[in-house]
Amino acid sequence: MLMLAWDHERSPSELAASCRLSRPATSQHLKVLREADLVSVRLAGNRRLYRVRAERLAELRAMLDEFWGSRLAKLQSGLGPSREEHRSDRG
Repeated sequence: MLMLAWDHERSPSELAASCRLSRPATSQHLKVLREADLVSVRLAGNRRLYRVRAERLAELRAMLDEFWGSRLAKLQSGLGPSREEHRSDRG
């Protein structure tokens, strides 16, 4: 859904059809994205048009990279006590 609304404004109907979702399911997804400020909505007559807020996604990506980056690096490099080390610490 985000990819579809990345470069162009899309109506909920367009998004629902492209994603093969029901209109209510699409509306729920768009509500969550709107509340997270990840999409903007513009009224065009009686239609709502949605578009991704790329700058907000970039901020979210940076935050997730910061949060997970060091944790995943530790997991990958095997840092953290092994089971044997943990047992020996208990005495």
